Amino acid sequence: MKRARRTPRRSVAPRPGRTALDPSLANLCDGLPFALLVLDRTGAVTFANAEARRLLRLPSAAPAGCTFPALWSTLTGGDETHVAGQLRAVLTTGRPLHGPVIHLNDGTGRPTPVEWICTPVGDQKRPGLTVTLRDLSRERELRQDRDRLAAIAEESPSPIIEVDRHAQLLYANPVMTALLSRLGYGADGFPKVVPRGLPALVERCLQSGQAVRGEDVFLPEASFSWTFCPVPAQGIVRGYALDMTEIHATQQALRRSADQLADSNRRLDEALAAARESAEAKTAFLAAVSHELRTPMNGVIGMTSLLAETSLSSEQRSYIETIRQCGEALLHLINDLLESSKIEAGKLELEELDFNLRTTVEQVLAQFAERAEAKGLELVGLVHAAVPTALRGDPGRLRQVLTNLVANAVKFTDRGEVTLQAYLEEDGGDAAMIRFEVADSGIGIAPETQAKLFMPFVQADSSTTRKYGGTGLGLSISKQLIELMDGRMGVVSAPGKGSTFWCTARFVKQPSSPRAIVPAGDLKGRRVLIVDDNESNRMILHQLVSGWGMTDSVAQDAGIALTLVAEAALQGRPYELAILDVMMPEKDGLQLARELRRHPACAGLRIVVMTSLLQRGHAEEARKAGAMGYLTKPVRHDELRDCLRTVLGVAPIEPAQPAPAAPRLVTRHTLAEAARRPRILVAEDNVVNQKLAVRMAEKLGYQADVVENGREALAAMAAGEYAAILMDCQMPVMDGFDATRKIREREAMHAKRDAEDGVRHHLSRGRESFRPTPDPLLDQGVRSHAERVEGDQTPGCAQKVPDPVTRHVPIIAVTANAMAGDRERCLAAGMDDYLPKPVKLDDLRLVLQRWIVPPSESPMDEEVRSHARREEGDQTPGSAQKVPDPLAGSLSDDRSIFDPARMIQNIGGDRQLFAQLVSLFLTRYESMLADIKEALAAGHALSVERAAHTLKGTAGNLCAAAVSQAAGRLEAVGHIGALHDAPPVYAELELEVLRLVRLLEQYRQGREHVTTAAA
Repeated sequence: MKRARRTPRRSVAPRPGRTALDPSLANLCDGLPFALLVLDRTGAVTFANAEARRLLRLPSAAPAGCTFPALWSTLTGGDETHVAGQLRAVLTTGRPLHGPVIHLNDGTGRPTPVEWICTPVGDQKRPGLTVTLRDLSRERELRQDRDRLAAIAEESPSPIIEVDRHAQLLYANPVMTALLSRLGYGADGFPKVVPRGLPALVERCLQSGQAVRGEDVFLPEASFSWTFCPVPAQGIVRGYALDMTEIHATQQALRRSADQLADSNRRLDEALAAARESAEAKTAFLAAVSHELRTPMNGVIGMTSLLAETSLSSEQRSYIETIRQCGEALLHLINDLLESSKIEAGKLELEELDFNLRTTVEQVLAQFAERAEAKGLELVGLVHAAVPTALRGDPGRLRQVLTNLVANAVKFTDRGEVTLQAYLEEDGGDAAMIRFEVADSGIGIAPETQAKLFMPFVQADSSTTRKYGGTGLGLSISKQLIELMDGRMGVVSAPGKGSTFWCTARFVKQPSSPRAIVPAGDLKGRRVLIVDDNESNRMILHQLVSGWGMTDSVAQDAGIALTLVAEAALQGRPYELAILDVMMPEKDGLQLARELRRHPACAGLRIVVMTSLLQRGHAEEARKAGAMGYLTKPVRHDELRDCLRTVLGVAPIEPAQPAPAAPRLVTRHTLAEAARRPRILVAEDNVVNQKLAVRMAEKLGYQADVVENGREALAAMAAGEYAAILMDCQMPVMDGFDATRKIREREAMHAKRDAEDGVRHHLSRGRESFRPTPDPLLDQGVRSHAERVEGDQTPGCAQKVPDPVTRHVPIIAVTANAMAGDRERCLAAGMDDYLPKPVKLDDLRLVLQRWIVPPSESPMDEEVRSHARREEGDQTPGSAQKVPDPLAGSLSDDRSIFDPARMIQNIGGDRQLFAQLVSLFLTRYESMLADIKEALAAGHALSVERAAHTLKGTAGNLCAAAVSQAAGRLEAVGHIGALHDAPPVYAELELEVLRLVRLLEQYRQGREHVTTAAA
């Protein structure tokens, strides 16, 4: 019988990549928190859950060809055979194997601790194994965190407790344990160191779920501030305490210090109140005493002055002078003491007044002119060009400071000079910081003494006090006044080398604040020679004349001056004017003046001499030496400028005689006489028209200042007062229309400000207390003064009554345009009247009389009228032969080219002016034509219009109708911008000008007196 064949059994091993578990069971195993491996009896891995794949870095749940012994050996570095033997032992015995904690190397350098258990599964037919692995790294981290937190609590320097919901103590750190041992428990059974009512606090903390902070405990031995934090899940509360023992002790000490400080402040307030009462009493006492002292002192000084006017012997007069000097010195001391007391008490207030800085500086210098002369000192001053002059502040206090500084400089200087200068240190737009320097060549001050100079009652040393006198209050008062003006004061000095005291002060600028030195159109380009041995004088004169637009050269002695004169003559640019200092070494100013008069290169040189020493007959000696001007130092800016104008013939004091036997010398007195005549401002850019306007104004008895454009007119208006303005409409930089509008805007602004000030003044007066007992004599004096101001004035000074800033200044348009609508345009711009060119003397007289008070009668005016009558025909036979009539036997009957008779009539018969205007035109016509050519070449229509307008006005004043008409046509071409039509019009104009020039040349050559007058 055949044996039956046995069918081979199929292997039950899983295929590679497939698990041995049901999918649902595999998913369930993936959710386990530990690693699970299923092994067959050979140790091959048949299934690995998700955690096993992560922990052992397996690629899939049933990795092909992966055996646990090989995998375990790779991850742990152990023996694969040993692991395989352990697995067989589990299969054989059927007992689980608990392996030790071992570290897996995952390749990151951080071994992972795991514990593993191998358990048999299946039956005898299909035995298998399961291996479970648990990652211990997270547990180890938690254990480390727990240990760290426990260490923090244990090592904390602050008490920490943990209590249950019944406030029973569960934990106390060592610090808290030590406190319990030291402080013990209270009667309620709770530790003394915890807040009272601990059970209620714990209950509140657990119910709210919020931390409770700021529970303070204050014990004699210690102080704590507790914070309780609930742990609701566990039903416990943890408490943390902050040791406040030292802080509480510090707070207690601060409270005690604050109480002591408050007590000290109370005592200081009481002492301050007492000091204030004492200061007020001292101030009142000083005021009363100074009043009581000043009253008899005024009587002593006044009666001494009256006694000095009586007939006295020389000895008596000496006694009287001594009494006067002592009285004034005592009065000055009283004033200083009262002033110092006011400043110390804080009762000194500064005024806010409009003032002119240059005038203030010049007034200070004028006070010391006689004293400086007596000591033989040079006293000079200068307000530099950039300094604004129209300021607002307290001029009285500024004058007080400068007076003190200059007085000290003169007092402590025996020879040399004293200078006062003002600089612009800072321009802040609406305000300016001005720096003043007073320099001397006196005894100087030692460095160790300079720091004490500005203290009250301090001077350089005791010997100075004995020699020079004084209280030492002046500089202290001056420094405090300067500080009230937002400034500083100091000194730079060395023994034997003089001193420079400086100070700064801040002032508000007035809406229109011109510079201290502005260009003068009538002096521009004039050549002047300055001769002075003193360097400061040379510098100041240079600053002034160059600021006015003059070209100057300086020399320190007569020899250098003569060399400069000779060189200028060789260059064909001779000097027109020389300013000489009288007191110079070797050769004085009068000797130099005589040499200059004899010098062949100085035929037309005008000479002005300046001196610091006033001597009787000195002025006449200067006149005989050839000087035309004689001024004393310190010279004022305006005096010097007016003197130069007068000497140069720009603004003469009186019309020059044809051949004067003794020319009148220009001094500050003659300038003051001329200042009484009304001043008018001439705004004109053409030199011929300037000359004409100035001479006409002077013939009518007015003074005339000249500017070249509207901008200079605004500066001149801000710097001084004018009765009227003759405004040319067409000028460069700023024309007459724009200048007029700005002047009117300025007047309106000042009028509004003055009206507001008047309302405030009225309201303040309304608040004054009523005076129950009026003084009839005082009221009568006030009424008399008001009557004199309002009605008892002479015509010559009537124009000085209104405020020069706020009053309406008449502006008269002077223009060569005579077309319809020109007058209306001028009036619309704010001008008051209209005067067409050529200007006639009678027309100018009527227009000025319509708007301003005519000049008062004076001997000077009578001389002007007498001279005019002699020129117009009321002459003696002898004089008629000296001045032949230039119109007799006219060389041309063509009045369209030049009408001399009409021109003479227009200028009021002034034949000298006639000759000067002819000579000026012949000198300037080429430059006027050149200006037109240049504008045409540049294709600038506006420049063509202005240049042609200038020539038209000049020709109109000369009564040259043909040239005026041709220039008018070219002006119209420029006005409409049709420059392509300009060449033939210009050719016609040039032809007419040449015809006029030939006629005028014949006229000048045929009349010798014309040439002489023009020279």
